[in-house]
Amino acid sequence: MNFIYTVHNMAIIKTLNDTSSATPCITTRSISITSLEQSVWHELESNVAVSLNRLHIEQLFKPTVLLLHQLVTNAIDTLHYTVFQKIVDADFYINIMNSDAALKALYQEELTEHGDRNIAKFCEINGFQIILAFPNEGDAIVSISVPNMCENAIFLNKKLADALEYRLHKEDITMNSNYYIGTLTKHKAKQSSISPVLLTQQSERSSLQGIFSQLGYGIVCFSSLGSILAVSPSIFISLHMNASASAIQILAKSIPEHFYNDVIWGLALETVNGVFDNYRVRMRSLRNPNASMLFNVSGYCDDHATIHTLWQTVSFDGQENSTLSEGSILNEARVHNITRNYVPQLVEEKAREIVRLGGNKLINEACFIAVLFCDIVGFTNYVENNEKEESIIHTLNSILRRISKSVKDHGGLIDKFMGDCVMVLFRNPHDAVIAALEMQSHSIDIIRLRERAGQEVLQLRIGIHWGKVIIGNVGTSERLDWTTIGDVVNTASRIEKKCQPGEVLISQTMRDVITTRDHTDIKYGEIFYLQVKGKRNKLAVCYAYPP
Repeated sequence: MNFIYTVHNMAIIKTLNDTSSATPCITTRSISITSLEQSVWHELESNVAVSLNRLHIEQLFKPTVLLLHQLVTNAIDTLHYTVFQKIVDADFYINIMNSDAALKALYQEELTEHGDRNIAKFCEINGFQIILAFPNEGDAIVSISVPNMCENAIFLNKKLADALEYRLHKEDITMNSNYYIGTLTKHKAKQSSISPVLLTQQSERSSLQGIFSQLGYGIVCFSSLGSILAVSPSIFISLHMNASASAIQILAKSIPEHFYNDVIWGLALETVNGVFDNYRVRMRSLRNPNASMLFNVSGYCDDHATIHTLWQTVSFDGQENSTLSEGSILNEARVHNITRNYVPQLVEEKAREIVRLGGNKLINEACFIAVLFCDIVGFTNYVENNEKEESIIHTLNSILRRISKSVKDHGGLIDKFMGDCVMVLFRNPHDAVIAALEMQSHSIDIIRLRERAGQEVLQLRIGIHWGKVIIGNVGTSERLDWTTIGDVVNTASRIEKKCQPGEVLISQTMRDVITTRDHTDIKYGEIFYLQVKGKRNKLAVCYAYPP
């Protein structure tokens, strides 16, 4: 349903403008958002840091960013859904106002096929946006301006605001009644300092008892042969069963065989004092075979060979926990340590950011970025002339190690290795060039060492371009890459191919972005033009040198 091409008739614009009118006033430090795929989160974090530093509450930075991320997400989701509803009703003459399920199905179909770009474009054309304004004085941290249709959305996370002792209140508006402005302020009442104390044994037991009952822990005691000796009734509550002798027998049959092998006859015997923790085991629901219960199990083996185990429910959901693996979390950590170096840095960094902000999946992102390609010139011939595979890998890794260090030291992220070529991303264009010059400096050292040893000379060739890219999911559900695509990537690769060995070649676009920021630690050669594949016009480029 590609509606963006049909919605520009005056009737629809009038319908929507009845609720939009003019855009609210924007202060000097402001961010306008029409899509969650905009690259605004780094700018948001920078502005939050300034506001919190001014108010001397820097320790609340991470939860404040989380709160604003949730507020913006709720507001954008509400804005897009409401706008979509009006467009469907006005443009396609489909009145599904009373059929929320049908509207949601159409909305989901649009997002699946096109993402939110069509809806975001419509919002941009018609002045619908979420505006974050960061004042330079007073107790306000940020003001959030949203169309009236999104008013309730920014109050969905009031609990977190209250927990941080923030106040989220509505501003009086006289100039533009079609926008709602909520202001997040630091609560003036200061909390009196409280000195921590050590719990008494009685207080500790009381807290443990409260934790035990509130979190639904269950206890199961096993003999050394794996027979259940005792069970606390609370575990049956988690399993939606009535506690009884027959229920114990059902429980025993429901516990997977690998639990006995790994825990009763494994961890409980192998570890010091028979103590083990964080073993995960999945049990199928007795009422719904398609759903399962994932437990985290810890315990110990006493002097009488009785294994006492504490069972904590991780979740009860047929979908969300289905990908969580069973077994020792320690083993999972070991697997992660083995595989983490094979996961692109870009993916790992973004995944951590998404989880920190309360998300559970990588979304597409449009942003301006510097794309760097670095290739080892002559490596193909080197491989053909060298029969020792270990020597080839050692040489390649030795060079890539130095490249990776320069990337890391200057804030870059390696998107992928492609044989003897590396693709790197930098948010700061200046950092990209400095890193490239450093790579070439290290390369000279390697060349000298190889020449002294009478080995074949290997040089680096580096090309860099700057522009807007899409970082998103490419592939299928079986195999996905979260990678960078777009003309900027292709152009950077072609610039690298035209670069002379031992040099750094950048686009004029890249140079112009850097020179506007008054950097003096890079020298540039004369601009010249290249005819590159896929470009109708010649591409302006120049070489970059250290000062």
